Amino acid sequence: MDIQDYDLEVDDLEEERPSGRGRKTSKGITAALVLLISTLVVLLLIAGALLLAYFTGKYAVVTEDANGELPVYTETQVKDMITEAGEVADKLRADEVEAAGVQAKAQGYALGRNDLLDFIRNTLLSTNSSIETFRLLYPNNIVVVSNSAYHFIEINRSLKLSELVQDRIKVLENGEIQYTDESGNVISHKGIDVSEYQGNINWSKVAADGVEFAIVRTHYRGYGTGRLVEDSLASQNISGAMAAGVKVGAYVFSQAITAEEAVEEADAAIETLSPYAKNVPIVMDVERVAGKNPRMDALSPTERTDVILAFCQRVKEAGYIPMLYFNTEMGSLYIENERLEEIPKWYAWYSESLYFPYKYDIWQYKDTGKVNGIGGNVDMNISLEPLW
Repeated sequence: MDIQDYDLEVDDLEEERPSGRGRKTSKGITAALVLLISTLVVLLLIAGALLLAYFTGKYAVVTEDANGELPVYTETQVKDMITEAGEVADKLRADEVEAAGVQAKAQGYALGRNDLLDFIRNTLLSTNSSIETFRLLYPNNIVVVSNSAYHFIEINRSLKLSELVQDRIKVLENGEIQYTDESGNVISHKGIDVSEYQGNINWSKVAADGVEFAIVRTHYRGYGTGRLVEDSLASQNISGAMAAGVKVGAYVFSQAITAEEAVEEADAAIETLSPYAKNVPIVMDVERVAGKNPRMDALSPTERTDVILAFCQRVKEAGYIPMLYFNTEMGSLYIENERLEEIPKWYAWYSESLYFPYKYDIWQYKDTGKVNGIGGNVDMNISLEPLW
């Protein structure tokens, strides 16, 4: 009797049997036999499939899909699916990280931008000056306005740099500036520069007011005509200052455009100064004239530097100390600083805050100073090196 016939027979018996203990036991045994036989058949089928997979070298993994079917995947396919799943996961993680990075960068940019805008606004409010704001924002550049344009000149840190320290700047109640050492002792020297515009000067009162040195204009060259003119009070100022115990130097307002004119200017100053002193500074004053068209403005930085070196060489040959006077505009745009490193510098900067990065020896910090013995305003200076 096959299994199908057996099942039908059991069903028929089930319908005819009355209830009773003995008959229920017989029914349970029969059902158990059927279950055992079915299980053995299934196990035999699975064992056969496994043996087949073993001998072919590919282990099968059976999973039920959405349609209830049982597709078969080889080991290689499973490994590929695992690898692919890992790559997808990595990509998702990478995308999340990248998205987070973009978001963080955007937030950081927004924070930085807001901080920058706040800084610019606060600086403009406190200084009321765009140039001062730019100077704070670009510490590696000299920022200067020339010919109605902003210029950003990279600082050449291979040159001799200023060693002045802002904290050692001491401003007195009358506006005078002093420079101190680390202990607060004043080490700078008080000075002025004068010309015929100051009129007759009482040098005794000047000396009593603490002035230690004066640089006297001896000559000036016309920025239009090019004519070299002697200052009408040059000799009087030199002799008067020296008689009062004030050390002297001389300067020429230059508009030289050739080496020959520069030597002419140097010789003129030497002639005026020689009856009174040797081995003192003779300064070439090189500056642009605002609102004019000075002849010297046509020179390139190289040409202007050539002219300056000709002046300084002649002064040195005559036994004097050559020196160059300039402001930030001239010192950053219109001369070649690397060629003038060995020339002592006199720098004009009308602010209490230090800015110019290169070394200088005299600082002209104000053109509206007041000194006893002089009527009206006078330029104020401090010497940062020991006096000549």
